[in-house]
Amino acid sequence: MIYIEQPPMLPWLGFCEALIGCSTVALYDTVQYTERGWQNRNRIKTADGLAWVTVPVTRRHGQLLRETRIADSFSTTSVLKTLRLAYARTPYLEETLQVIAPPLSAGHRWLVDLNVDLVTQLSAALGARTTLRLTSEIPLAGTADKTERLVQICAHTGEQQLWAGSGTRQYLGTSVLARSDITVIWNEFATRHPQYAQAWPRQDFQPGLSVVDAACAVGWAGLAVMLRAAFTAYRSTALPGEPR
Repeated sequence: MIYIEQPPMLPWLGFCEALIGCSTVALYDTVQYTERGWQNRNRIKTADGLAWVTVPVTRRHGQLLRETRIADSFSTTSVLKTLRLAYARTPYLEETLQVIAPPLSAGHRWLVDLNVDLVTQLSAALGARTTLRLTSEIPLAGTADKTERLVQICAHTGEQQLWAGSGTRQYLGTSVLARSDITVIWNEFATRHPQYAQAWPRQDFQPGLSVVDAACAVGWAGLAVMLRAAFTAYRSTALPGEPR
């Protein structure tokens, strides 16, 4: 089973579950960079509520994600200081930073390189066995149709099941995929987001945050167990082409 998504920065748990549950995760770096998306920022929880952790980038009209450079103003020190302040009271802060600090401090100049490094380290920390692929390294015939491109990615990787987020319903052509013998498994992760002992418990639980939030709370091993159990339970009842 394959999951296809633009390489995110410090991704949410839905992406991390795909790392654990799918045999292939294709990082779609050949699409246009989107401002105010999830490629260069994500949310964390702080004493004052939700906050963004952002990697500033240089922008020009129409640039692809893989052509997006990290701005000179990016400060690893500032990002790590923000995370330390936000999660100082959590039991697994240092364990979490041991995984994410090296990629953040590696001096990457391109956003995709940073995100791939982060995802690779997250995958290892979670004990995932997925194969990571960049779409820029996959020969794709020119087509403007999003679903046809997904068909080509699946064919190149030898995958016939697509783990698809609910956000793709608006454009995903399931009939086109079916003609290529590709089955869609809809992943309704947002409706089954796991809860845990989140930082700043006097505030309401906030789903959809960066993986940093959960890792600081339960540790990488605990997070892997939680995500694997959730994936197994959902996958055993989800029907192809339908939400659970």
